[in-house]
Amino acid sequence: MTAVHVRQVTETDLPAIRDLFYRSYGEEYPYKEFYSDEWLKRSIYRDSYLFLLAEVNGRIAGTASVYFEVGAYSDLCGEFGRLAVDPEFRDQGVGGALMRARLDFATRRLHFGLTECRTAHDYAQRISEKFGLRPIGFLPQKVLLDNRESLVMMARTFGPARELRSNNPRVIPEVFSLGQIALRNMGFHNDLIAVEDADGYPIGADFSVAELSESLLPYLLRIERGRLSRRHIFGNLQLSYGLFMLEASNSRYLVAREDDRIVGAIGFTLDTIGRSIKVLELIDLRDDVAGFLLKELDTWAQKVYGAEYLEITVSAYWPDIQRTLSNLGFVPVAYCPSFVFHEVERLDTIKMAKLYVPLEIDHVALTAASREVYDLVRTGFEEKRLGISVNETTRQMAIFAGLEEGELAKIAGLCAVIAYPQGQVVLREGQTSHVFYMVMEGSIDILAPDESRILARIHAGDFLGEISLVSQQPHMATAVTHTACKLVALQRDDFENLINRYPRIGLKVMRNIAINVGQKLHIRNQAP
Repeated sequence: MTAVHVRQVTETDLPAIRDLFYRSYGEEYPYKEFYSDEWLKRSIYRDSYLFLLAEVNGRIAGTASVYFEVGAYSDLCGEFGRLAVDPEFRDQGVGGALMRARLDFATRRLHFGLTECRTAHDYAQRISEKFGLRPIGFLPQKVLLDNRESLVMMARTFGPARELRSNNPRVIPEVFSLGQIALRNMGFHNDLIAVEDADGYPIGADFSVAELSESLLPYLLRIERGRLSRRHIFGNLQLSYGLFMLEASNSRYLVAREDDRIVGAIGFTLDTIGRSIKVLELIDLRDDVAGFLLKELDTWAQKVYGAEYLEITVSAYWPDIQRTLSNLGFVPVAYCPSFVFHEVERLDTIKMAKLYVPLEIDHVALTAASREVYDLVRTGFEEKRLGISVNETTRQMAIFAGLEEGELAKIAGLCAVIAYPQGQVVLREGQTSHVFYMVMEGSIDILAPDESRILARIHAGDFLGEISLVSQQPHMATAVTHTACKLVALQRDDFENLINRYPRIGLKVMRNIAINVGQKLHIRNQAP
């Protein structure tokens, strides 16, 4: 076995460290600060950064780091950062020696350690598993290198993290399976409570939004420090750290106003190179402000900042914010047991992410343990993409006019997408059915009673069979697909169960159906 000596980096090592990064990552690596003498020098003297190197026979063979600002200062979390081994020294125990040194430090200093491992190869995953870190998440296309590359999130707890953990997290069903796997992988008892009926926050509409200016800072700090501040989002920076530190990390805030009064803000770090956003905190006076700010950031991320990946870490004990993000198209990508310190206990958190680019994660190198998490997250993104399409279809329907975002999401969750070939009968006059249809793709002909002529042709965004939702009355016309179609189908029994739980939805839909049926009868009576 080759003798490997690990120590902390000194200033005289910097030229060799820079050359090591060049050999490991190449000339085209987008994060050029790793090649900057100034940045490397600052890293040596930062209290929040442990910078190690490995030597073999007096030559620098590898480097690794521990970054302590992955959470708030009091969270005692650390990220095992980039582990780079000179290609000449691969398979000589260099990576293992650096991992042992980092774990020795973590055992004395941290409660929670994590690493985000590349998936272009499985080297980092294998070495992490060897030293007791276990997969708890899969972050699809999080970083931009040659292309957008996915990461496997792996973790391990230290010290009293298990004993201090708060029990019985309350999570939405979309989180439950991922949470089970993460708890099992890290040796925790599964005590998750699935919450089926979380409504999410209402999305306020009577607000204006703008980026933070220095003059607004005192007003926001009063909200952040007051009793109305609630810790349901977790980040490594807060507004109270000061504008200088925020600006140095390229952090920004969107501020919500109601008339002339500031009612909240959402803070985030913008990575312009990697085209990604990480949310830091949410400051709000009430739920509709929180819902508004989350939706606004989702809009600004894509349309203003050109982001391709948006990530937010939320409480595993607060299902309403989980549901709000799910309604906005976010998917749970990691479950972190005992991740943050709050008052006298440690809390579990959930990472939720949204992609603004197509999901392209087929060619990833994974260990068997990592693949289990990957499969679950992939399914979540595929189902969410379909759910978003269904939600967009329901949003366009006059029959659902006046429903809020969360109410539309509840209806969309009951729907199925069905493909019909050209020329197939969907509804027949005089017969009854139990299904309401919305046209997602294609067109459908509405025929006269004798089916000798076409009364109307409906297209994507239209619907038919709405009478099925409210009665057993027979259909008034026959509908046949003019082209191959994709229809969104809603069963009457599912809809009735929904409105029994949420009568407000039923009241609005019934009113819209009455208006629509009246209009259709008028058009039919006018037909020759």
